[in-house]
Amino acid sequence: MFKNYLYLLRSVHELSHLVKNETILEIYTQEKDKLFMHITHEDSEKFHLIISTHPQLSYITTKSDHSKAKKNTKNFFKEYLTDKILSVSIAENDRIIKIGCDRSELYFLVRGSGTNVILIDRDKKLIPFKKNVKENLTELYEELKNTNFCFTPDTMLIDLELLPYNNFIAKYRFIDKNIKHEIDKRGYQDNNGLKAIINEIISDDIAVCFDEDKGLPVFQPTTFLKSKNSRDANNFDNYFDALNYYLTLQYNRTKEKNIRAELERHIENEIERLSNKLNNLKSRIDDGSKEEVYYKNANLLLNSISKIKKGMKSIELEYYDSGEKIKIDIDEKLTPDQNVKKMFDKAKSERINYEKSKELFIKAKSEYDKLLETKLRLEKTETSSELSPIKKELKIKTKMTHDNTAEKNNFRHFLIDGKYNLFVGKDSKNNDLLTTRFAKQNDLWFHARSVSGSHVVLRVENTKEAVPKSIIKKAASIAAYYSKAKTSKLTPVAYTFKKYVVKKKDLNPGQVFLLREEVIMVPPEIPAGCELIENM
Repeated sequence: MFKNYLYLLRSVHELSHLVKNETILEIYTQEKDKLFMHITHEDSEKFHLIISTHPQLSYITTKSDHSKAKKNTKNFFKEYLTDKILSVSIAENDRIIKIGCDRSELYFLVRGSGTNVILIDRDKKLIPFKKNVKENLTELYEELKNTNFCFTPDTMLIDLELLPYNNFIAKYRFIDKNIKHEIDKRGYQDNNGLKAIINEIISDDIAVCFDEDKGLPVFQPTTFLKSKNSRDANNFDNYFDALNYYLTLQYNRTKEKNIRAELERHIENEIERLSNKLNNLKSRIDDGSKEEVYYKNANLLLNSISKIKKGMKSIELEYYDSGEKIKIDIDEKLTPDQNVKKMFDKAKSERINYEKSKELFIKAKSEYDKLLETKLRLEKTETSSELSPIKKELKIKTKMTHDNTAEKNNFRHFLIDGKYNLFVGKDSKNNDLLTTRFAKQNDLWFHARSVSGSHVVLRVENTKEAVPKSIIKKAASIAAYYSKAKTSKLTPVAYTFKKYVVKKKDLNPGQVFLLREEVIMVPPEIPAGCELIENM
């Protein structure tokens, strides 16, 4: 419920007392979808307002002691800082929080995939935190400027007195499934009952706990809490302390969910691998050992060594005891002695291999049975503390994933036809970074031929889908534009997959060698449908 309009209204009231008349010193991001605002505060030099624009986990909260990361950060709205906060308010019937400042206004819009932070200055210039190519900024400006904002629930409570119950519910959209369930549970059917619930959300303590039945953390008024969860709940008298604790539970749940999924995936893969191994070993053991046959053939070759000639691929001989004729394959490149020795070695290897197969089967069966026990134990685990011993027991190491978001921000970034991402190097060293570290093997790489210029990389997300020729032409035109040939009418541009671009140690920064290439003639330009966008 922390994103419910009523709780956001409560957060605005509490936030106003914290930040009104304080100064915004810096606004930056150091995590995807998160904006950090360093604000002066009498109790803390490191006080921050943190806004998450993640579609599924959007929120605004405070942190009294936060330090900016030393690297991989990006500043926003620098030309409007420092700026004094004059007011904090919320749209009268929408999840839009406004922070009014001396020189600008900041809007936090909670809108699912369209969640964003927007700055509007005195000149009516609108600057988004996250660039959304589908967003009409002119329409958004008009919407925000025509929206009424408030600080308290007074207008809503007046409507509650004047409007019939059903009309009020139709007008105000904060009646979500949690509130609806509480209304039904209490049997409320009039405005007085609804008023009681609104006051509980706006004024009462907030209970935060983990609901084992739903497998989710719970954020709601203490009066909403189920009796069986009340003993485990932590109660808070302010919104931000409650939200920060809720986010901790959410983080731990996500972490536990990821670890559990990792363990399940590992166990299933190992069970499948061992199952195949056991089947193969069992077939090998059931076939029996051919040691005696190989020794018999080796002795037969030894006794008939005079009949073996170098260059023969096989020889037909007769067993002395049974008179049965047999054709024995031999190596035409070996001498008779070497062929005999090879057959004796084969008999010896067969004996060793057969015994080893039986040992491996016993070992694999033990591992398989142990995995089945571990799988059953994992299914019965209820807390995250029980997962760590299982992970340690399975000797699973956490893989470090490389997030190239920071690297992406080092390059010019174009979006072609609203779908294809194109990255352009800015100088020789930046070209090397783009080509050798950022580009993937199946990305398309471009460069104007015979002249200096930027390396250009077209990200190929789906390797099974051919990149349209029109997209290749547009990417090549941008490569030509960012080269010494940008004033030509037509420029030859070489392109190839990144895997065919080689950077040798003796080459200067920005220099590469192409193993193969195609050439296309294009005008140097930024074609229609190509938009330079701002990352993060």
